[in-house]
Amino acid sequence: MSQPVDRPAPPISAEMREHAKQNPDSWLYIADPGYAADGEEVPPEGIVGAYRIDADGEIDERFQFNDAYQPSELAANQQEPTNELEHVLARIAAGELPESELPAAVLAAEVLLYAPSADDPMIYTAEMSDGSQLVPACTSASRVPADWPGFRRVPGRAVPELLNGLDLGLNLNDAIQAVIPHAVLAQAAAQHG
Repeated sequence: MSQPVDRPAPPISAEMREHAKQNPDSWLYIADPGYAADGEEVPPEGIVGAYRIDADGEIDERFQFNDAYQPSELAANQQEPTNELEHVLARIAAGELPESELPAAVLAAEVLLYAPSADDPMIYTAEMSDGSQLVPACTSASRVPADWPGFRRVPGRAVPELLNGLDLGLNLNDAIQAVIPHAVLAQAAAQHG
């Protein structure tokens, strides 16, 4: 493992530090989300690298890159944030913000809901691999999947009522994605008026 000059080390989140405390004198492996998405064991080329955890459960900040790592299509196509909601999602993914910041960011933004046309008022759902249903949405036009027939723009503050009790799935074809339970969005909407 080595340090490529063109890639920054993955950020260390609070969850990673907690894991390290519980697993002293070991390694903390970072998997590419494209390999980890299907729930199967991540192959060696899907490991970005690792942080060493010392005997006291502290993470050595020098990241060891995996020379055999091959970025997944998901990681290779990761886009830069283009609006405030995407910046919040990226900062949460990097461990710089808590997940609790996301509902308010959605309410303050505009989201793009799956729809055959911009004036279609229907709410369309997607079925997840576990059989649950949610409402797919994107945070900007550049993140809309090519297989969507179209989308409609909706103010974030209107989303909780439109969901009709279903969860919201943001950027489900992206490296950085999120599923927000309806109850969490509705509670945030009630708190923020």
